Amino acid sequence: MMFFLMPRVAYLYSRYPVVSQTFCDSEMLALESLGFELEVVSLNPPPDSFRHERLDRLQAEIHYPPPDKILEEEARAPSFMKELGPLIAEHDHKYGASFKAATRARNAWHFAPLLRRLGVSHLHVHFANRATHTALFLKKLGFTFSFTAHAQDFMVDLGSDDLLREMINEAEFVVAVSDFSRALLSKISPNQNHKLVRIYNGIELQDFPQSQPEAPETLRIVSIGRLIEFKGFQHLVAATDILKKQGIAIEVRIIGEGPSRMELQQQISTLDLTSSIQLLGVRSQEQIKTELAAAHVFVLPSIVDQKGASDILPTVITEAMACCLPVVSTRVAGIPEMVKHEETGILVEPMDNQSLASALARLAAEPETRTRMGIAGRRHAESLFALEKTAPQLGDLFRDILTNAPACLRVKSPILYFLNTPHEIETLTDLRMDARLRILTVNAGSTDGESLPDACVLESLWFRNSSQRQQLERLRNTIGDAMDGETFYLQARRAVWMAHALPRRGTVHAHAFRSDAMVCIWMLKKISNITVSTAIEDAPTLSRALISKLLPDFDFTSISDAKLLAQSTIDAKDFLLLKASDTHRKFRLGPLQMKVRAAPQKNDRKQLERTWFEHLAQHLHV
Repeated sequence: MMFFLMPRVAYLYSRYPVVSQTFCDSEMLALESLGFELEVVSLNPPPDSFRHERLDRLQAEIHYPPPDKILEEEARAPSFMKELGPLIAEHDHKYGASFKAATRARNAWHFAPLLRRLGVSHLHVHFANRATHTALFLKKLGFTFSFTAHAQDFMVDLGSDDLLREMINEAEFVVAVSDFSRALLSKISPNQNHKLVRIYNGIELQDFPQSQPEAPETLRIVSIGRLIEFKGFQHLVAATDILKKQGIAIEVRIIGEGPSRMELQQQISTLDLTSSIQLLGVRSQEQIKTELAAAHVFVLPSIVDQKGASDILPTVITEAMACCLPVVSTRVAGIPEMVKHEETGILVEPMDNQSLASALARLAAEPETRTRMGIAGRRHAESLFALEKTAPQLGDLFRDILTNAPACLRVKSPILYFLNTPHEIETLTDLRMDARLRILTVNAGSTDGESLPDACVLESLWFRNSSQRQQLERLRNTIGDAMDGETFYLQARRAVWMAHALPRRGTVHAHAFRSDAMVCIWMLKKISNITVSTAIEDAPTLSRALISKLLPDFDFTSISDAKLLAQSTIDAKDFLLLKASDTHRKFRLGPLQMKVRAAPQKNDRKQLERTWFEHLAQHLHV
């Protein structure tokens, strides 16, 4: 058994990753570079399979919850209501059923044992939302937490200043991403002003190239954000119409996706601007850098929407300044803290289409002004928004908390058991608490094992890991017709996820619990340094011909099928005695041949599994 030492922090998200929340990725990558070991807990699967390239650099393991039926089963334990029942009742009474206190409690109950095993005592949450609400229940279970409040999260989405006050009261500290948002939080919870600290969202400035646009006769504008009302893209479209009528050559490229796409596309078509404005949809971080480098101006015409939501401190403005782009934006929330009017860009009043068009017309006519503002913007970004300045501020806060916390050790699990069908998981009950073992199942039917993550997580890693994908696709000839294409690619996606995730928990060996898990573990062996084993039951579900092809690649085997043992060319034994019991016994009585039901074979399966596990552990020296 091996351990990791502090400093260790878990990041708790409602969903992770989310394409628009690049500041979260930047922050965690910077903390890892400062020596922090992180875990990521996502209470829900990500909204889609899109991933920015730089997430491949993140060392933290991302943990997802099991199916709801498992969470509900775990919450039936008497100790659940004993420990969290009073807080559930209190929150239902104070905030109402719509805040789903029981759901938050179930999530906390599931992740608490895992976080303890991972050596985590403190959690940090981005956004004052349901994840921070969950953190209140985790605090009841012995953890401390902090959170970063942004804008729409506490201004609109949370829907309760009383709950926000409780979050602030219970947190170790609260990060505000701007002076504007800090003032709002201070007004809501004036007695906790000492906990509120402003730390700007930082970015990796060195990763953004200086703008070098072509076609100087056409003003090339880039704008980035979710296609939602408060981003104000509808006003950029209107300003483009004004510029076109003035005869100013302009090209607008809007990056992002969201519910306003159809409305914006209709506006563009109605104004006959399809040759001037492109809605590019989602782009990766590397593609965004390319777009910024080819632009003359960055525009974000933010407004306050009908619900009172708005941008507070848009990270895309910082990214644009890092590329030496002048920024045209609005006097909304914390944006004036980012854009210095007439120094690093131009600020106009929100929803003022004419002023927005005038600012762009001026920059189209004054290339020297664009250059001056762009250089000043880069310097401003370096002084306030460089990660090497912002991340250590947060790191110091974490260290202050961890210094006073009890020592936490992260247990590594060197052996993984993979169960393709979890109906036999009860045979591992005695092993479940062994810190050396991690049990992973497909569609877990009990609370004894972890579940594979959602399909969109598997899909995202599959497309991001082209070399492993190509390696596995070349193996299709080995499997041949013994497995249909759909099943092959499902197992291949699982293997790629395992190759990515297992080493983060210190896993060095993976065991296919029965033949139906064998193909996935065989694929894992082909794309990783993990050793593998398998147990083949009598009358296996996988074809014997395919098993015979795969067996030579396994490091340890237990084969209970007589036909396989007879034809096997490897040195295999029947460690686990997985032979099917005879259901009937034949005998003769005079001329009559009779058959009676036989007593079931009585093997102590739990003891046999323990013996096999120790056999593996001994050979692996763990």
